[in-house]
Amino acid sequence: MAANPDSWGVGDSVVLRTTLGEEISSTVFGYDKATNMLMLRETGAHNGVANLRLLKASFIEKVVSLTKAAPGTVDLGPLPPVDMEKGKRREAKALKQAEKEAALVGVGVTKEAQSIFESLRKTLPCHWEGKDIVVLDEVVIKEPYTPNDCWTDAKHQATLNRVKMVLAAERTRLGLSA
Repeated sequence: MAANPDSWGVGDSVVLRTTLGEEISSTVFGYDKATNMLMLRETGAHNGVANLRLLKASFIEKVVSLTKAAPGTVDLGPLPPVDMEKGKRREAKALKQAEKEAALVGVGVTKEAQSIFESLRKTLPCHWEGKDIVVLDEVVIKEPYTPNDCWTDAKHQATLNRVKMVLAAERTRLGLSA
């Protein structure tokens, strides 16, 4: 089905696939022909809360399904007032969460390295420093992320031994050579 939001109406239910492969299921809230921008209303995480998503229509790869709203069933009613401060706080919180999640993804590392990081992270606090995994702020694991690639200073040898043991077990669990 071709993406032609110009013919869609407010209240129509759509399932779209974006050019990035994301599938979006939502309700049409509006469309601006001048900017080719579609506004979609999505169910929020809490009851009574909705998220609005703006999507450039050119980013729609495919319309999976489109269900027209029955005539007279869409009651938009008056729009509620927008609490700008609450919106700014919500945006800041979402941005902070997105930054935390982005920090968990290694830049320029292999899928194997990312899998090792995610496995270690389940039991030991760790973070990326470039391509190195830093565990407990004391042990550094360098490429290719084997127990022999772990190092620390002399006073953290017990932690180093523990990290090496956990790393070896995780590599085995992931089907990687120790």
